[in-house]
Amino acid sequence: MKIRKITVCGGGNGAQTLTTVAALNLGCPVDIYAPFADEAGRLRSGVARHGGIEVIDTVQGKARPRHISAEPAQVIPGSDVVALVLPAFAHESTLQQIVPFLDPGAWVGAMPARGGFDYCAAQILAKKGRDDVGLFGLQTLPWACRIQEYGRVVHVLGVKKAVDAATRPAAGIEQVAPLLERMLGLSIGAAANLLALTLANTGQLIHPGIMYAHFATWDGTPLPAGEIPLFYQGLSEQGAQTLAGLSNDVQSIRARLEAEQNLSAVRPLKTWLLRSYGDAIADPSTLRNAFVTNRAYAGLKSPVKEVSPRQFVPDFQARYLAEDVPFGLAVSRAIAGLAGVETPAMDRVIAWAGTRLGKDYLGQDAGAARIPQNYGLENLEQLLAFTREKARGKT
Repeated sequence: MKIRKITVCGGGNGAQTLTTVAALNLGCPVDIYAPFADEAGRLRSGVARHGGIEVIDTVQGKARPRHISAEPAQVIPGSDVVALVLPAFAHESTLQQIVPFLDPGAWVGAMPARGGFDYCAAQILAKKGRDDVGLFGLQTLPWACRIQEYGRVVHVLGVKKAVDAATRPAAGIEQVAPLLERMLGLSIGAAANLLALTLANTGQLIHPGIMYAHFATWDGTPLPAGEIPLFYQGLSEQGAQTLAGLSNDVQSIRARLEAEQNLSAVRPLKTWLLRSYGDAIADPSTLRNAFVTNRAYAGLKSPVKEVSPRQFVPDFQARYLAEDVPFGLAVSRAIAGLAGVETPAMDRVIAWAGTRLGKDYLGQDAGAARIPQNYGLENLEQLLAFTREKARGKT
C-alpha cells in the first residue's frame, strides 16, 4: 500500500508522537488536524521554534509536520490514511467534520479504538453515503508517552512490543496491518473484527479498575503531594484482584460469543500485559508484580487536582473514568447484557464510577455511552450480523 500522505487528528500526547514516528518511518508528508481550542496555533508555534516535534527516550527522532490546521479542508484531502488520536468522546464530532473531505478509498481509524468505534463510525459513513471509506482501529496506543514541551518534545516512556488491529471490512486487515507495522515500527496482530477490539480494550479494565482500587474508599480528605499514589506501581494485591475480576468478566463474554465470532484477540489481562511489554517487566510472576515492575509504567502518578497549595484530590473527570467507562466498560457490559452474561466486577466498578461522574451508566444514562443499543443493535442477532458486515445498524 503506497502512501502519499497521512493526517493525524489530535494535538495530545499520542497525536504528537505519531506525527513524528509516522513521518520518520514512512518518509511521507504528515499533516495534523487539530480542531480543539487553540491546539493548532500552539502546535504551529512550538514546531516553528523547535524545528519539528521531537520524541525522546525509548523512541528518538524529530520530524516536522507539513501542515497544521483547525480546518479539515486544509489537511484532510489527499490523505490515504487519517488517524484519530484523540479522546473517544471526540471521535463522533471529528468524523462528522472530516468525512466530507475524505478521498475515495481512504482509511480512517482510531488509535486506540476503545469500545464501539465501529458502531459510531459506520453509522456516520452510511449517512454520508461513504461506503468507499474503510475503518480501522488499534487495540491500544502503542506508547506510554507524555508531552514535555507542547509542540516541541514528547517523552516516550515505553513502547509495546505488539498491538492488535482490526478493520471494517474485515478483509482489509491484510492491507492495513503491514502499513501499520511500517508506520509504527512494531508488530501488529490481526484481530478478526472490531468486536474483538471492543472486548480486548484493556484500557477499560486497567484505568477504571485501578482508580477503583486507589479511591473507592477515599473519604474526601485532600492528599498531600507525597501521598498521591503511583498509578500503576502503587497497585495493591486487592487492586490486582479487582483487575483480575474485570478481566474474567470479559473472558466470560468471549466464551459466550466465540462460537459465533473469532475473538482470539480477546486475551486475559496478564497475557496481554506480558505480550505487550515483555522484557520491560522485571517480575511477571503475578498480575500485581507485572504491573509494579513494568518500567514503562515507572513514576506515573494517579490523576489529581490541586485544591489548595500542595493539597490534592482525585480527578474523577480524568479520562481514566470519563472516557474508559462510557467508551469502554459500559460498552462491554452492554454486550454482556445482549449475550446474557453476568459481569459482577464490571457492575461494581461501573456503579462506583457512575457515582463519581454523576452518571448511571447501568440505567438511565446508558444513552450517554457508546453502547450498541444506541446504534440500532438491540439484540445479539443484530450485533453479530453487524459484526459479520451483513447489517449496518441504525442510520
